[in-house]
Amino acid sequence: MSIAAEVADTELGDMIVRSEDTPNGKPRISGHRIGVRRVAGWWKLGLSMEEVGQRLSALTPAQIDAALAYYHLHREEIECYLQEEREACRNLENKTPGAS
Repeated sequence: MSIAAEVADTELGDMIVRSEDTPNGKPRISGHRIGVRRVAGWWKLGLSMEEVGQRLSALTPAQIDAALAYYHLHREEIECYLQEEREACRNLENKTPGAS
């Protein structure tokens, strides 16, 4: 890991946290229950940072930046969480009565 990545990761530690009250200890924005995966998921769907902020209006632009920085530094981890969510949604769709 580069020195720049180490510094960024350390500074993100103040804005991105893990705790027992978060499902499976997934990273979230400090002071919120909004997970990094939620911010990254909206961004990956093509929303701009401003649009993400409109959907997640409790977050500041700095918090959105921090979540996306964390995503880029820990892409594999966050992608796994997003894949788990996609699979859970597919399972729910398959169990829904009347679903095609």
